Amino acid sequence: MLNQQWLTTFIKLVEVGHFTHTAEQLFMTQPGVSQHIKKLEQQVGVDLLIRIGKSFELTEAGIILYQRALVWQQQQRQVLSQLAVDDEHIGECRLACSGSMALLLYPHLIDYQLPHKQLQISLEAAPNHRIIDSVMANTIDVGIITQSINMDDLVVTPLATQALCLVLPESCSYQSVTFEQLMALGMVSHPDGMHYWSQITQQYFSDKQALAMQVPIRSYVNQLNQILVPVAKGLAFAVLPQFAVDHFAQPEHIRIASFATEQTAHVVVSEPLFVIYKKHRPLARRYGPIIDKIKQWV
Repeated sequence: MLNQQWLTTFIKLVEVGHFTHTAEQLFMTQPGVSQHIKKLEQQVGVDLLIRIGKSFELTEAGIILYQRALVWQQQQRQVLSQLAVDDEHIGECRLACSGSMALLLYPHLIDYQLPHKQLQISLEAAPNHRIIDSVMANTIDVGIITQSINMDDLVVTPLATQALCLVLPESCSYQSVTFEQLMALGMVSHPDGMHYWSQITQQYFSDKQALAMQVPIRSYVNQLNQILVPVAKGLAFAVLPQFAVDHFAQPEHIRIASFATEQTAHVVVSEPLFVIYKKHRPLARRYGPIIDKIKQWV
């Protein structure tokens, strides 16, 4: 990196055109200015100017460095001005959530962004573990996850709950589905599939949870809009949040399962949602209104 003090002296010298006058404006001695230029030339390895008494002419290298130095100065001023701004509607917002939550949130986030031209919103769809890792690595600032975690470096705040649906092919003729029928049918898995399946079995088949983890996996896909395609074709069942089921393009080919026992027939299985961010890395002001809006949307 070029020495910033020497470079500043060089820029001023080019603008003023005279060693003594430059020294006066920088509150330096004339030999001090000369020393800065000499050290800068030694650092870049070429002559930057041809001295003519107390005046000079720039070399070709000197002209190039001066032009680049002006650009660098402008860039530095822009960076410093951005660092000084902490506005609700200026800057980049980096968020991550599950794919189903992204289906719900992204259109709202775009609508929120439209009137604020200096606001950029990035939304990544990812499973819980990757969201947590990304927050810890500072590649995103705010995550929404579906499990409460206890980590000293994170703030974990309850957000809302999301309903989970066990989705069957429409061709399945069961009036109410049993555990044995589900095991025979098999599951379409996805990054959060086994986690969602465990929530269903805990509620409806608590006595068979150990067996539930042996459910046959008929297919796996990590694209949210594809998860219900094999279900619609009759291949297997899947477990997804209500948000994702509501957005499926072929609702006539799927149905949400009902269960055999009267005690559980009307129970809605849901899981909590949590907002997470770094404890010792304060969020910019622009995140406050966005988190408030997300609470409304979900």
